[in-house]
Amino acid sequence: MKKLWLCLVSVLLAAVLAFSPASAAGTSLPFQDVKSGDWFCAAVSYTYRQGLFHGISADRFDPHGIVTRAMVVKVLANLSGVDEADSIEQHFTDVAPGQWYASSVEWAARYAIVSGTGNFRFQPGAPATREQIAAILYRYARCTGNDISLGTAAPSFRDYSQVSDYAKTAVDWAIHQGILHGESAAVLNPRGIATRAQLAQIFYSARNVLRNKTIQTEPVPLPQPSKIDVLLSGMTLEEKVGQLFLPRYPGGSAAALTKRYQPAGYTLYAKDFQGKTKAEVQAMTGGLQKAAKLPLLIAADEEGGSVVRISSNPKLASAPFASPQEIYQKGGVEGIRADTEAKARLLLELGVNLNLAPVCDVSTDPGDYMYSRTLGVPAREAAGVIGAMVETMEQENLSGTLKHFPGYGNNLNTHTGISIDNRPYEQFQKEDFLPFEAGIKAGAPSVLVSHNIVTAMDPQKPASLSKAVHEILRNELHFQGVIMTDDLSMDAIGLYTGGESPAVAAFLAGNDLLLTSDWMEDYQALLSAAKNGTVPQKRIEGSVRRVLEWKEQKGLL
Repeated sequence: MKKLWLCLVSVLLAAVLAFSPASAAGTSLPFQDVKSGDWFCAAVSYTYRQGLFHGISADRFDPHGIVTRAMVVKVLANLSGVDEADSIEQHFTDVAPGQWYASSVEWAARYAIVSGTGNFRFQPGAPATREQIAAILYRYARCTGNDISLGTAAPSFRDYSQVSDYAKTAVDWAIHQGILHGESAAVLNPRGIATRAQLAQIFYSARNVLRNKTIQTEPVPLPQPSKIDVLLSGMTLEEKVGQLFLPRYPGGSAAALTKRYQPAGYTLYAKDFQGKTKAEVQAMTGGLQKAAKLPLLIAADEEGGSVVRISSNPKLASAPFASPQEIYQKGGVEGIRADTEAKARLLLELGVNLNLAPVCDVSTDPGDYMYSRTLGVPAREAAGVIGAMVETMEQENLSGTLKHFPGYGNNLNTHTGISIDNRPYEQFQKEDFLPFEAGIKAGAPSVLVSHNIVTAMDPQKPASLSKAVHEILRNELHFQGVIMTDDLSMDAIGLYTGGESPAVAAFLAGNDLLLTSDWMEDYQALLSAAKNGTVPQKRIEGSVRRVLEWKEQKGLL
């Protein structure tokens, strides 16, 4: 009996030692960089023995290494016993199937434990902050039915105000439950990057809170990324910046430059068509498309009348297209439709898929600079004609652009200098905006903004560089498509910017697509601004998305 009693005592003592912190922090761990006296030793031992954490090699744990978002989710999935083969679809475009964390991330998304960082991205390799970890654990606790009660007193850390709004409840819960501790008595450092040792400690501290490891909530439906979401996810910053430019066609070097800079497309001028046959133009535009990773917008100004980049070549057309004003005077709206149809078919046959037309400016005075390029009729009448013109272009699948917003009126030629428009804002609302509104309603995919300074909207900056003008176009005229500049190399802009590249100012003003003859300089200026944070990545992606949606709408993708 005495021997049996001693045997039982020995077994109980061995069990106590086996599950005590001291034993967990023992030297039996294989990691040479985790010592028995380290503050994280017990936590590393627990997470390692539970199969939550592994070392970065057979004998290294790397306690001071940073924790990525993928690592946090993977450890949580290990805690919950997620089957690696349980999830084959991928909701996030930056989580490649087959990655060591892919199944875990998809599982966490399906149960709303993680929601990603927007635009179908999870950013698996991004460092995880302490508040992000708290938020993930809180959502896990909620969907597994564990205790998510909060304390009554606000945490006393002096940097508590730095907790992001989305994470406040989760951080309060984690502090109250003893899961998240301060880095000192006064400092929480919620946005600090967590280390592997800290993550091990967090899971060790949560072991008595996250007792239930079975998901009790229903999975949430996950929208699948679109073709454009996938394209955006795979693009480099350099490629995204390239898609913000519609530069002047550079001639013989175009193929090489296209492969290197991947522009949204090119603008061709009369000299690019001069003397060429249809077959030669088709070879030129086809060669450009072959060199591009993404299909190009290939543009030309074929308004008719004084602006005929293509039909001025007798090898391409039997006669130059007449001006819309002349067509309308002789044939009315039906004449405009027939003329627009003929232009569309010629341009598309040549591989030109964007006509930088129609001119929406309103002028009834033959003395105005823009008069001959307008319809020469009052605004309301012009609006009806512009609507018919855009409808026909859309039916023929030729892209167009409404120009020159917010309306030229009787202003000067901005090719040679700055034009200042002092008309009252009400005149724009009652007259100049009407053709643009009709074109937008008819489905025009883009609007081109002029270089005029319109004092009623922004007395300091040309319209193309004015945020106020672009906000009017977005908010008052409700245009959701691509906004592009007039050529940034015009004298009006050069005088205003003092010779510096206007690309950054034009983009930040609200333009999605920059027309320029100084492509390399403007591209480098915008790329540098994107890299140093002057231009937000989110803003770039928004504009690239609009450009890609335009291309998709036209069947180019």
